[in-house]
Amino acid sequence: MRTRTTLTAVLLTLAAAAAGCSSNDGTQADPAACKSAMRKQLQDAIDAGASATPGTRPSQCDGVDTKTIQKYSGELLADQVGDALNSALPSATDTAASFSPECRAWIKDELLSTGGGIDATEGYKYCGSLPEDELNQAIEDVTNSLMSATPTP
Repeated sequence: MRTRTTLTAVLLTLAAAAAGCSSNDGTQADPAACKSAMRKQLQDAIDAGASATPGTRPSQCDGVDTKTIQKYSGELLADQVGDALNSALPSATDTAASFSPECRAWIKDELLSTGGGIDATEGYKYCGSLPEDELNQAIEDVTNSLMSATPTP
């Protein structure tokens, strides 16, 4: 729910920046300063969350054409959505931490007893119904730890 409210506020902020009239009072337009001001305005809207108010076209964008403003709006929104998605996805270390000790022990035993082959159907008993990519990650983690282990004399 919070994401939807924040996204609405963000879209309103970017739309206001893109829809504002450009005026050219003889000053030279600075597209980099405009995009930077838009980025700050967007971050302020995200930080304000549901209490964010629609923004206005930043003064740094005076003289910058509407198509450029719209392009910046799309880029900034794409960056924010990408960041939000990336932060919501588990990292490899988060995923690795979710494997049970029993699962890891079974993988280790399979690797050592069969010379590297694993019968994944047997693994359901120890690892549950992990998606294939997570099971492969667990196998890779255990393999790497076995390969980096120091042999005991």
